[in-house]
Amino acid sequence: MKILFLVPPEILPLESSVPKALEGGKGYYPKLGLLYVAAYYERATGNRPVFIDCPPEGVNEETLLKRFREIKPDMVAMSIMTFNLLDALYTADKLKQADPNVKICLGGPHVNLYPAETLKQNAVDYVVFGEGEKIFTRLMTTLDACGHAPEKLKTIHGLGWMNDGKVYVNGAETELVELDDLPFPARHLVDIKQYNHLISEGRQFFTIQATRGCPAACSFCDIRKTQFRCRSPENVVREVEELVEQGVDDLFFVDDTITIDKKNLMQTLELMIKRGVKINYKISARVDTIHPELLALLKRSGCYRIHFGIESASPRHLKYLQKGQTPEKTKRACQWTREAGIGFFAYMMIGIPHETREDMMETVEFAKSIKPDYAQFSICTPYPKTELYFQMLGEGILDEDYWQRFAEAPSPDFKIKFWNKDFTEAQLRELQDECHSRFYRSPAYIMKQITKVKSWSDFTAKARMGTKILTSRLMSSR
Repeated sequence: MKILFLVPPEILPLESSVPKALEGGKGYYPKLGLLYVAAYYERATGNRPVFIDCPPEGVNEETLLKRFREIKPDMVAMSIMTFNLLDALYTADKLKQADPNVKICLGGPHVNLYPAETLKQNAVDYVVFGEGEKIFTRLMTTLDACGHAPEKLKTIHGLGWMNDGKVYVNGAETELVELDDLPFPARHLVDIKQYNHLISEGRQFFTIQATRGCPAACSFCDIRKTQFRCRSPENVVREVEELVEQGVDDLFFVDDTITIDKKNLMQTLELMIKRGVKINYKISARVDTIHPELLALLKRSGCYRIHFGIESASPRHLKYLQKGQTPEKTKRACQWTREAGIGFFAYMMIGIPHETREDMMETVEFAKSIKPDYAQFSICTPYPKTELYFQMLGEGILDEDYWQRFAEAPSPDFKIKFWNKDFTEAQLRELQDECHSRFYRSPAYIMKQITKVKSWSDFTAKARMGTKILTSRLMSSR
């Protein structure tokens, strides 16, 4: 069978808690999850699939349909989040119109939450929920060997499928993949030069993932309290070396919190140093998972920025979000990071239930006091099936399960709601603008950035980032 792995064009995306103009202005990240599935399938079957990543390739609907007719795939596989569900369904419908015989398989975070609801949508033939590498490959080998045989399909855990107009959703796959057993993502199927990030530190950007899962309990996160697993240091460093050989000099470890297992991470960093790997990279971490010894190794091995989820200056609101950290821990971690010579990005949150305007402005002042290189102020949003969402339903802040309604009947006129009883959406967006303005227009911040400029390209990158942030609402309202 001929397989097309597809990232659909951005036609009907939902706006998140970060303004669309800002989110879209950061650059393009490779879709590692789908590249992993493609790599696993190719290794298992020897069949080379096709991979089209429409946004960075500049592929619109017309161009996609032309390439689709040239490729003539038997199966199109897409990994989707709730934010691009509409794009995936719209594209699937167009592909089915072009070839009614093509099969469509959807997987990814949205499908993990709503497998049956997704399967009931027009043009969807199969869904994969859970870790997709083995499940998708089992589906394809079964279809190759037996065709659409219900007695065979019902044995594949983590699969949903249609038969004679009826929805079948099998039990979940409980056996997690061994991360070291996975092939590296199928980068040979894409042009790595098409991926970039606005505030990177190198010429060629790409991403890597060394761990999966997160044991933290943050109520707004969809992977809270999930099993944390690490790849071995040898396995990770081999992939980094391979990326360097391909011309990558700027990496983002997209792990949610790579610093959970500090021993494993430190062994990885020591191996990078021992082998003389030259790479710029950044990571994400919780402020309570770092210490000076780890920071020293991060710096020596090429880490130039840490992304911290700080959220709020208020212990009360941090407790409400079940963040498990304090402003004091944040201050200490940020001071250690600066002393180690590593920059950091502060992710802040406003509009938390029961938060006042004064609370939000205190969070801005706190962000200024810890002196990050960049800060982003998102609006607290109850995303589907998160603990925060159920918490707000229980408190009566949400009057209905509106994500469930969207999953069952996705519509282009759907709009994400912030559900704050004390502020309208327009007021929250204005407050978000004010927070960004207060932070980035601070004289102390501006002087700090001027003194840290290393080159003209560095200056222009920072200027573009600042312009994006300060003009994001104006641009997204057009």
